[in-house]
Amino acid sequence: MVFVPIRLVGEAEDRVFQYVILERQISRVDLLKKIEHLTKIPADFQEIRFRGDRLPTSLHPLESINDFAELVVKHSELSWWPVYKTAVEIAINVKNSSPERMRNAEEAVRLHTRLMDKGFFDVYCSFAAFRMENHHKVVFLTDGSTTLMKEATVSHFRALHYKRGADDEWDFVCRFEARPSDLGGTRKNTLAYVQLYGEMEETKYNVKCHHFGSSSSTKGRVPDIKEIFCYKLLELINVGPHVQFIIPKKLPRTRGSLYIATKWCDNFVPISSIKEEDVSAEVLVQILLLGAFLFIDDLHSDNCGQWKGTKEAAIVDFMPTGFITYTNIKKALLNNYASEHWEPIHINALEKCNEESRLEMAKECLKKWDLLSKIDMANEQIRPEKLE
Repeated sequence: MVFVPIRLVGEAEDRVFQYVILERQISRVDLLKKIEHLTKIPADFQEIRFRGDRLPTSLHPLESINDFAELVVKHSELSWWPVYKTAVEIAINVKNSSPERMRNAEEAVRLHTRLMDKGFFDVYCSFAAFRMENHHKVVFLTDGSTTLMKEATVSHFRALHYKRGADDEWDFVCRFEARPSDLGGTRKNTLAYVQLYGEMEETKYNVKCHHFGSSSSTKGRVPDIKEIFCYKLLELINVGPHVQFIIPKKLPRTRGSLYIATKWCDNFVPISSIKEEDVSAEVLVQILLLGAFLFIDDLHSDNCGQWKGTKEAAIVDFMPTGFITYTNIKKALLNNYASEHWEPIHINALEKCNEESRLEMAKECLKKWDLLSKIDMANEQIRPEKLE
């Protein structure tokens, strides 16, 4: 038995574990386990020095050790810490939306993922404190990075590919195209073409940052759970497209960012493309009803419409709004506020519907959608463990 102090280096002040009792014949495996227990450095990422040199590679590396001979230990990724810290500080302190700011924010996010995956911040308390205080600011900056959006999208769909039973990636496809500018949209976005294990063709997705993401300020906001819920509920009642939520590995174990991927639907007919003779008051009533019930806005003539060949409402994009308590639910359901985005032909179609007809349409919609059970189903499907 020998007393072997173990010195953890890397921070401003070393941390010394003084009274560690070891056997001279301790195996290399058991020694690494002991060091991991004390320092939290995973065995694969331990750099150990004994008498100024790297620990001998023998099965029993401490055979010749004497009492109080010190082992010096550090995490093998320590050299990346100052690079990460510098990138974070530049991203935070540059006050305009310059390429330098985004470049450093992206670099910080990549390094953060690398360090987190290797257990780095579990080892060094002061570095972890810096991370907790500052990294979320960088995360919100990178909501505006299509580069990281694409990386997160590939990672998300690759995981689904293997989850379906794939052994390799020879048949995995995830490629991107720029979203046509005439389609509008205020959030960073891209089009993704995805083919997973067992699929015979690519599926097209519109991928965008969540509504409250920011690309120009460190004061971005976390995703609104209501936005996630509404996308899922609209899918379940067949009003919205199939949706997937992409959670990037940018801020593990804390509130982070989110991308929303909706399946591109060629059978979506926006209100702006519906001929006057084909305008359906029933479809318009459905859209207004959902706007009032779900507290969603921005239901302009390109974001909503109907599914081709039907009189069923379709909403492919929206903006979450604040919750309010209606003092008169009937008045709220008959409110045409959302229709201010529409053309006169749509307003005219609504005005031709009397109050009784609109309320009857609303009742039929609620029955058709089976809204109460779908609300429970949507709530279950957006639980954190379901999204990851």
